[in-house]
Amino acid sequence: MRRREFIINSALTIGSAALLSGCGKKELIKSQNQVVKRKYKDIEVPLLALGCMRFPMKNGEIDQMEVDRMVDYCMEHGANYFDTAYMYVDSKSELSIGKSLKRFKREDFILADKSPIYKMKKQEDVRRIFEEQLKKCQVEYFDFYMCHNINKNTVDTY
Repeated sequence: MRRREFIINSALTIGSAALLSGCGKKELIKSQNQVVKRKYKDIEVPLLALGCMRFPMKNGEIDQMEVDRMVDYCMEHGANYFDTAYMYVDSKSELSIGKSLKRFKREDFILADKSPIYKMKKQEDVRRIFEEQLKKCQVEYFDFYMCHNINKNTVDTY
């Protein structure tokens, strides 16, 4: 990597981290047998989340029953933040977590997703893919939607 590329990528990373670190009042909320949460604006965000990048597999497919057990365990213990992305598990993570979370009231969990910049070639792709992600996750909104993989090659597209 050339020096200029390194500086640009580092600045983007440091800038993003600085913005996020300053967000919200850092008030910890503790309850017995539950994950510790931090108050962010009007949302209590658990300090432990379930990342959906890798799910248990069975016969080459996501083991939905096991995913449901994992989600149930998380929800029972206050870890109600779920993080998925378009590209996770061969683009099947959103479908799986959507099936599992559909069993709960929407206001009882926090869902984060990420934009797949590599699929966005023109402006119209942004809304189309976003709507596709909502449909796959079976929700009407995301609590957090992240610009994923920001670097010198993608920053102009974002």
